[in-house]
Amino acid sequence: MSVNEKSSITLMKTLQTSTEVWSICPYDVTRFIVGTVGDRRHARVIGLNGHESDIQSLTFPDKTYDTGACRCTFLPSDGVLAVTDYWEHTVQLYQIGPGTSRTVKDDRIQNPRGICGAQGRVFVASSGTNTVVEMTVQGEIVKCHDVWMVWPYTISVTQDGGHMVVAGGVSGEAKTIKLFKMEYA
Repeated sequence: MSVNEKSSITLMKTLQTSTEVWSICPYDVTRFIVGTVGDRRHARVIGLNGHESDIQSLTFPDKTYDTGACRCTFLPSDGVLAVTDYWEHTVQLYQIGPGTSRTVKDDRIQNPRGICGAQGRVFVASSGTNTVVEMTVQGEIVKCHDVWMVWPYTISVTQDGGHMVVAGGVSGEAKTIKLFKMEYA
């Protein structure tokens, strides 16, 4: 899809994938990284031409995820793919290229749902703690942001890291989107 200056969108193409997709983020100008469902390859690369490929340097744990149990995001400037595991309460940080990985497991990350990245930081919607956990691409937890929402589900941060949007919640909150201004000391 493309978006013009009047914020209207135009469907350019529909791609069929070999696996169910639960999350999607840009990889480069012609490809996306998608988080998969029911596939042992937890993330795949899909081009605008529909060509699918594995991320050659990465080895994922030998397991599959149900819908909503795994999401991913990619930080191109750092070459880091971050993948959540809802049931293990972890975030796996993969360094594309060298193929190294680091598991982030911390009591502040419980039932992670949404994930996004900006400015060398990874943001995780921790539905079990009703917070957004902010960490470095090396896995160091910087801060837990209280978002005043039960079960935050989806998150996005502007590329400049200045604003965060959180959606989800339960019952009436499920129709709520909260916008936060982020300030750093």
